[in-house]
Amino acid sequence: MTTSNPANATWTGMVPVDDTALAVTDTGGPGVPVVYLNGQFGIQPQWRRVIAELGTGWRHITYDMRARGKSQRSADYSFETNVCDVDAVLGARSVYRPLLVGWSYGAAVAAHWASRNPERSVGAVLVDGAYPHDWLDEAMEQRIRKLFRRMSWLWPLLRPFGMAPRMTADQQANSNIELGVISRERALGPVLNNITMRSETWPE
Repeated sequence: MTTSNPANATWTGMVPVDDTALAVTDTGGPGVPVVYLNGQFGIQPQWRRVIAELGTGWRHITYDMRARGKSQRSADYSFETNVCDVDAVLGARSVYRPLLVGWSYGAAVAAHWASRNPERSVGAVLVDGAYPHDWLDEAMEQRIRKLFRRMSWLWPLLRPFGMAPRMTADQQANSNIELGVISRERALGPVLNNITMRSETWPE
């Protein structure tokens, strides 16, 4: 693990939270802190191109969600824990007001965190996610469970390459189903309505 002053050099390490620990990378620097929230089963390296293109004018913070990438397993993979884990990462890196960039599942996490913490959020960039849409019904739920169980043989082959979480088929299915529940218009609509715009000065 490399340790440093949060405002200076890059830091990589594990952040303990509840019954697990999250793998975190922080580039440091004086720029606006940007926290990247992965897709449902995504990992930190998927943000490399984005971070490289944005450059050193920003402070980039990535982490793997529970049982993804280099993070440890947990007894709780609920959406609520993923929202709360944002606070754990921010606290560990002494960040108060971040810009959140979330992709897919991470977009929903970003929207919820920003909605609950308007005074602490610079903003939320929601990429291909956080759409208020009622796509989950009983038939879809059963299809999701069947799909993840059918593909259970594939997960052990993909895990060494960081392409699958260290979760059971049922745990993955439950996470996907829960995303459908929180994405319903009556649930997600009010969350998005609570996110307000602010004027900020951005790096060149």
